[in-house]
Amino acid sequence: MNALPSLIALAALLSACSPAPKPAREAAAAPQAPADAPAGEYTMDPAHTSLNFRIDHMGLSHYTARFTRLDGKLAFDPANPGAQSVTATIDAGSLQTNYPDPAKLNFDAQVETEFLETAKFPRITFRSTKVEPTGARTARITGDLTLHGVTRPVTLEATFNGGYKAGGMDPMGARIGVSAKGSFRRSEFGIAYGLPAPGTTMGVGDLIDVAIEGEFTKK
Repeated sequence: MNALPSLIALAALLSACSPAPKPAREAAAAPQAPADAPAGEYTMDPAHTSLNFRIDHMGLSHYTARFTRLDGKLAFDPANPGAQSVTATIDAGSLQTNYPDPAKLNFDAQVETEFLETAKFPRITFRSTKVEPTGARTARITGDLTLHGVTRPVTLEATFNGGYKAGGMDPMGARIGVSAKGSFRRSEFGIAYGLPAPGTTMGVGDLIDVAIEGEFTKK
């Protein structure tokens, strides 16, 4: 007996008894920027803030280091993002590299001396001059960066990660979080030590990429 017709009939019966397929779910709406955190002046929380930078090393890697002592203020106004502002001060002598044995070579101090000349220029500062909202949670921040005794404009692309009002389990009060990225050329700030000869990669690159993760609190 040929079983094929029976199998076809069984399949048709099961198909008829099966529930209709559910319609595809609609795409979730884009999240809106939380409005829980109140407007006002916020102070940087150094325990939850990081400033890392990357620079090309001889065309072989993007060497990464960081500064460990910094503070800042953020004037936060979710109802008027364009009126917001931020200032930051970095201790140039707080550079931290990944060299494993400072007793053999204090690479942090070497970079601070040869590149940053921290004895002459102990601080790096940033002061915003313009905040342009680019989305519900994003903004382009233009400001004056003072590095190595030179002040020039730089631009950061920032993302507002969220926030909450005072209360609950956070003893520091209201809190907001921001991520930001940007880049600039160190030669524009008079830092020419170790630059590769034109057409080569034998040296330390000119372009510096910066990545910031910041949290700010308000009592």
